[in-house]
Formats: sequence, structure tokens, C-alpha cells
Amino acid sequence: MTASVRGYLFLLGLATGLGVLAITSYRRVSPNWLKGLLFACGLFVIARYVTMAIVTSAESAQPYWGLFRCWFGSSVGLTIPSAVAVDQLLRHPAMTPKKLLGWLSPWLIAYAAIVLLGTGSPVQDPVAGLTPQLTPMWRLLLVLAQLTFVAGFLALAGFFFTKVPTVAIRIPLALLIAAHLCLAVNGVILWYGRGDVRPSLYSEMAALVVLWYAFDTAARLQTST
Repeated sequence: MTASVRGYLFLLGLATGLGVLAITSYRRVSPNWLKGLLFACGLFVIARYVTMAIVTSAESAQPYWGLFRCWFGSSVGLTIPSAVAVDQLLRHPAMTPKKLLGWLSPWLIAYAAIVLLGTGSPVQDPVAGLTPQLTPMWRLLLVLAQLTFVAGFLALAGFFFTKVPTVAIRIPLALLIAAHLCLAVNGVILWYGRGDVRPSLYSEMAALVVLWYAFDTAARLQTST
């Protein structure tokens, strides 16, 4: 096992720990069905890193190709919780959890289709062993889902950032915006076949910390009122 592979496995272990950290901040969200959805998103992110570690450390990655659907854990686990985090921070009386879920339903449907029905093929990676590459149709759907979510998220989070005077809310909003900008940039780099999986992993770890901070801040603000 080379030094680069060992370093990559260390990063995956660290990312898994940060995934657990993010999940701990979901425990104070209500109602229970929304909390359960967030927990499922968090576990999906962790499954991504565990699968990547298994494939990277295995002598032959081919037997584990059936787990490739876990690779898309970050697409679900870093987007849906981010939208919920903004709602938890703002606590606008006109926005209910069911209404929020209705707004997010197009992306939930798109991600569910990609994860459950998407087809792809393994591509060799010098560090990770194998990484999945979706067929053009499914890849286009994933890109469109990600682009529309990021564009809408940045527009709404940026709007609320300019309107909310409370510094305690503006800070996590700014961090969420920065995290998704970094994720978007890395997504474009990987789309054009440049760079490797590690810069994307750094952005994902930063996003997990920001999610933990945002939900923790929202809970503290709710307790103090």
C-alpha cells in the first residue's frame, strides 16, 4: 500500500468521523419524520466514505462494484440537510416542514432515481482504485439536479443573508454559501476530468463541519428564545 493510498484512507476515516459529527446535530430537529430524513441523509454520506475505503484498500475492487450507488451519498447528504439548515436558522412562520419537503421534492425524486436506477461503469483511479462514471443520460440528470439546487440555494441563502440582521444567523448562512461554492467548483473540475478525488473530499469535509455548526447554532438560538 503506497503512502498516497494510506493518506487517502486516513482522509476517508476523518470524513466518516465528520459525518457522524453532522448527524449528532440533527437530533434536536423536529418533527421526527424530518429528523429521520436528515439521519438517513447523514448515514448515506457515511456509507459513501466507508464504501470508498473498502474499494481503495481491497486487492480487487471489482467484487465491490455493486456498492457504487453509495458514491452519490454526498449529492443527497450535503444538499437536503443544507436546505433544512437554512430553514432551522430562519424559523420563518410561513415555512412548515411539509412545505419545505414539497419544495425539495423535485431534487429528492431526481436523486432517488439516480441512486436506485442510474447505470454506469467503473473507471480506474490511481488512488481510489475504481470510481463510478454514470452513463451520459444519468450523468446529465445528476449535473442538472446539482446545478439547479446550488443555483437556487445560493440565491435564497444569499438573499436571506442580506435581509437578516442577526449576526449569529448570518455567520452560518455565509459558511453554507461558501461551502456550496467550493463543492460546485470541485464538481466542475471533476466533470472536466481534471484534478482527483481528494480536493472534492476536502470540500465535503468542510461542508459537514458547516452543517454541524449551522444546526447547532439553530438549536442554541431556539433554546435562547
